[in-house]
Amino acid sequence: MQETDAKAAAVDVRDLCSAFDDLVVHEHLDLRVPYGVVMGIVGGSGTGKSVLLETMLGLRRPQAGSVTLLGAPGDIAMRSRDTDRRIGVMFQNGALFSDLTVQENVEAPLLEHTRIRGALLAKLATMKISLAGLDPAVACRKPGELSGGMRKRASLARALALDPELLFLDEPTSGLDPISAAEFDDLIVTLSKALRLTVVMITHDLDSLYATCDLVAVLADKKVVAVAPPADLERSDHPWIRQYFCGDRAQRKSKRDR
Repeated sequence: MQETDAKAAAVDVRDLCSAFDDLVVHEHLDLRVPYGVVMGIVGGSGTGKSVLLETMLGLRRPQAGSVTLLGAPGDIAMRSRDTDRRIGVMFQNGALFSDLTVQENVEAPLLEHTRIRGALLAKLATMKISLAGLDPAVACRKPGELSGGMRKRASLARALALDPELLFLDEPTSGLDPISAAEFDDLIVTLSKALRLTVVMITHDLDSLYATCDLVAVLADKKVVAVAPPADLERSDHPWIRQYFCGDRAQRKSKRDR
């Protein structure tokens, strides 16, 4: 595992510039995600949360700047297979292979990156399915036969297949009812502690931020304008941050929590 020290970061984004023709999305954006934390990333519509995620994953090449993941280049063309094995991704809509069963979906990364086959392959896939909070009986079902919440858990099981050190989650609770969302939040906290994961989570869910995140990075004005624990951001003077953490929606959450 990567050595950790005061200067190390699981994700290190420096001077990032992202644009679509004349539309500049990010300009001189910096973001460091320390090892072992759960970091949420929030921002208003059009601030480039998805663009930042794609860039961090190496799926999009920026106009300028650099991304380092676990001490290695983030660019997917330059990344080693060893680094790829240490990173797990749960996409917003699951991105499961529709023609494969849940078990086959979870086995796919193991088939691609390891020599594990046969009974051990099936056993490991079943273990990850259970780890994600799914009944093992779900293993033989295809994504189209699952509820939205079950698909998210199946996607999480696949993301955990290779025992990653760094886990990216894209809107993990979107579309879930409040009870299912709270259960998923609890699962993320449990897994992050038990597996010593560093988690980067794109979300708009205020409840999830408070329930799961050690730190929250706020995208605004084409860059990261603040990184702090959720409670500390309540005292920010930035207009968008104040509206998000102290506006009507936040006040309703505060009343529910009392």
